[in-house]
Amino acid sequence: MNRQKNEFLQLGPENASDADGRLGKRPALWPRVLYPNLYVWFVFVASLDIMMTWIVLWFQGREVNVLAHWVLNRWGLPGMVSFKFILVVFVVLICEVVGRRRLETGRGLARWAVALNSVPVALAFAQLLINRFG
Repeated sequence: MNRQKNEFLQLGPENASDADGRLGKRPALWPRVLYPNLYVWFVFVASLDIMMTWIVLWFQGREVNVLAHWVLNRWGLPGMVSFKFILVVFVVLICEVVGRRRLETGRGLARWAVALNSVPVALAFAQLLINRFG
């Protein structure tokens, strides 16, 4: 199998921005995100949250989050999806800003974002199991 060197996928120091803010060898307009794997998990869990919420609502459950409940009643599923992903973008931006000043603190925030978004998913799943089979 022929494996070519892909500049886009490299995360080494040769692709980091230097002190002037100029990019090294990487031809791009924007610097790379700091925690891409954590962000993938964050978006995945946020998507699961939307799906599990919709399933719970379909089984005559209710949205517990007051703000999300208001958005859902006002704009329906499109509003709920937009609301959730505006929050996702906001959290990712916070992680990036903090992480560029303190790398480990930003990573910790990203991990907490994944963990906290996992809680409603797990609770919704448990609620569905209890109501369906309990």
